[in-house]
Amino acid sequence: MSAIEDVEEYVYLGRLLNTKNDLEPEIHRRRRSAWAALNNIKNTTDALTCPKIRAQLFDSIVLPALTYGSETWTFTKALSERVRITHAALERKLVGITLTEQREKNLHREDIRKISQVKDPLVFITKRKLSWAGHVMRRNDNRWTTLLQEWIPRNEKRPVGRPPMRWADSLKKEISVRQGTQLIEPWSTIAKDRKKWIAVIRAHTN
Repeated sequence: MSAIEDVEEYVYLGRLLNTKNDLEPEIHRRRRSAWAALNNIKNTTDALTCPKIRAQLFDSIVLPALTYGSETWTFTKALSERVRITHAALERKLVGITLTEQREKNLHREDIRKISQVKDPLVFITKRKLSWAGHVMRRNDNRWTTLLQEWIPRNEKRPVGRPPMRWADSLKKEISVRQGTQLIEPWSTIAKDRKKWIAVIRAHTN
């Protein structure tokens, strides 16, 4: 029998996990993976004359490398900004415009997007997260992923200070139906209705 090593972090199914539940190291890994993916196809994208085909190639190879595992990310504004900035740099590289040239020509993000025609990374992540959330809540096989979302701890006091953001916090804030301060319908209940949840996904990603 071999001893199990006690580690602070490890890679599971391609994602870096750590005992502090810190997403920052994983974001760094995703950024490196995305740049490696773009460098691997750069000769091909440079040879393409059709912007639409070039964008499809980018969205099918580079974007998934940047956002792998994002369905389960606890996404703060700071981390989302890091992803956006990295994607913007990748986008400039794709179309052959440097940051200096962008500033000299007074081009905005929207101008680069019209040239590149690639997908918005934050909308892409939102769609994946909402799709995964609906899938989790509609399960009826007693998996821990579903049970954990419906579990309410008892006889536990809230820790001092502002608690860290959890995976479902953004869903509770943006999707749950409220009337004033009263909760009318939580996101987890809405997600169990496939038609309602598809409408939610369209409303948040279109």
